[in-house]
Formats: sequence, C-alpha cells, structure tokens
Amino acid sequence: MKSQIVYSQALPPTNRFSPDSILFYDSILMKKRSFAKWSGSFPYKIALKSGEGLKTIDSFKQVLNKISKLKVPKSTQLCFVAVGGGSIGDFVGFLSSVYLRGRPLVLIPSTWLSVVDSAHGGKNGLNFNNTKNQIGSFYPAEKIFICNDLLMTQPEERLLESFGEIIKIAVLSDAKLFGQIESRPEKNEILSLLPKLISLKLKIVNRDVFEKTGHRRLLNLGHTLGHVFESVYGWPHGIAVLLGLQFAARWSLHQGLLTQKDFFRISMFIDSLELKQNLSAALNKMIERQIVNHLTKDKKLTGKDRLDFIFIRKIGRGERRSVSLSEILAEVERQKLEY
Repeated sequence: MKSQIVYSQALPPTNRFSPDSILFYDSILMKKRSFAKWSGSFPYKIALKSGEGLKTIDSFKQVLNKISKLKVPKSTQLCFVAVGGGSIGDFVGFLSSVYLRGRPLVLIPSTWLSVVDSAHGGKNGLNFNNTKNQIGSFYPAEKIFICNDLLMTQPEERLLESFGEIIKIAVLSDAKLFGQIESRPEKNEILSLLPKLISLKLKIVNRDVFEKTGHRRLLNLGHTLGHVFESVYGWPHGIAVLLGLQFAARWSLHQGLLTQKDFFRISMFIDSLELKQNLSAALNKMIERQIVNHLTKDKKLTGKDRLDFIFIRKIGRGERRSVSLSEILAEVERQKLEY
C-alpha cells in the first residue's frame, strides 16, 4: 500500500479524521497555542515524550493501558493519528500495526528529520536490549500530512539534524540535487525540495519494500557507524548519520571507489555544517568492544561476522558490499591514524 502525501500550509481540519480517531502527539507541541487548540477537537488523545526512550516494551504496555482507560471504541473506524518526530512515528506506527490486528495510521511529521526520512517507507519499531528497532513491522501510513507551519517553527538545530538524511539521498540518487543543496539551503528552500527528496527515497523503497533483495539497504548509507555513534555517545540520529556518512566517504576513497573531487565535495559540505561532534575524535574515544557489541546486533548482518556496508561510487550512486567485522575494525584503526 502506498501512502497518500498531502502538502498543506497548516494542520488539516480535524473533521477530515474519523470521529473514532485517537491522537498521539509529542508533548512539547502543546507549547504551540495553535496546536493546543487543534488537538482539543480530538475526543481521545495521548501525549508522548519523544526520544529513543519511548520505543520500549514498557512504554508500549503503558500506552496500551492508557488506551484502555480512555475507552477508545474498538470499531473499524478507529484510526491512529501521530504528530511528532521519528520516535513518535516509529512507536505509533508499530502500535497501529498490531492493535486489533491493525488499524489505519495517519502521520503528521513535525521535525525536518522525520519529514524527509522516517515518515516514508513504512518502517516502524521498538528498541530492545539497548539496540535500535529490534522489534517492528512494515506498516505504511494511509496518509502523511506535511504541514509547513509545523516545520517552519522548528529550531535551527532540528534543521541541522536533517542534513544527514538529505545529503544521503542526494549522494545515493541525484548528483544534480547534491549541487542544489551544496550551499546549505535555508528552510524555505528545503520545503521546496521535499517532494524531490521524498520521491527519491520512495524510488529506492519501492524496488524492495520488505527488504527481500537487499536493494533497500542502500538507504543505510551512513548508518552502520552512525548507529554505533548514536548508541555510544547519545548523539541525535541525524548528527550520527552525518558522521557515519563521513566515515563511509573516507572508506570509499581509500577503496578507490570515490574520486578525490567527489570526496572533497562531500567532506566540505559536512564540514560547512560546523558540527560540535568530530568524527576523528569519536573514533579515537571508542574502544573495539563497543563497536563489535553494536555491530553484532545490526539487522544488516548477512552472516556470522559479515554485514552489508554502503559505499559511495560517486555523487549520485551508492554501492552495497558485504564486508567482515574485522574489515570495519581495520578501517576504524586506519582512519584513527590518517585523519
């Protein structure tokens, strides 16, 4: 099932939703007067605290109990509406996929990162044993509302966190798009590029919706080491992906896959973002055991000690290769010495 994407200036009128809808929203959004007024029209609603801490089995059980206490109708018209960033979408997406064997899902992403990435593709899930997305399902939203008013009021650091996924899509799929974003576009420019960014991601997703052929794994560019950084240092997902992408670019250059010219374009773009985090410092602080512990739980494992790593052939084309854990560890050590 494909999601219907609706672009709008403001939040959609609540009469567009079933009267049996239950609203799940990031509690921080209540600071916005317009959102507080809009949410008041829903007879059933539950506030959630965003972040990876939400995506746990304990939170799942707590929310199920809240739904029960609200006496939400168990009708065929019951619809789950989720407003928030990636963790909210992941959590509510999983909940809607299993509650009463599945109920319709509507997503309204409120962060730049979620609007360019996690809201699209149907993936959702919970974390388990300190490892991301170990429990989940493929369950695309029936509708995704992209609301300018929600996005334009986001602080600049939320926009910065989206650049990992924005650069990733351009590097994987479209050299011309990379040229458009290379000068670090402002919010209005990103808004105008959203249809292109989303369609490029969905083009990859639709060739391998359920990850059977491996083609969809291209979207893991920057995520192999990125997820390690996220877990070890507690960095925001988007920042961790940016540094993971930089690691992949360095390795691709060393493998002779990526030209010096394209490598410098990617590196200079990431450097221009002036991140507080630094790849070389992060690699030097990590110990081998931390890397191994996280990579051996990686869903991209293709064997006992092998996984798919996404390299960069050139700006506009990625390449999936099977590598061993020892090869990744050796590359970490090489980059410690050379950068």
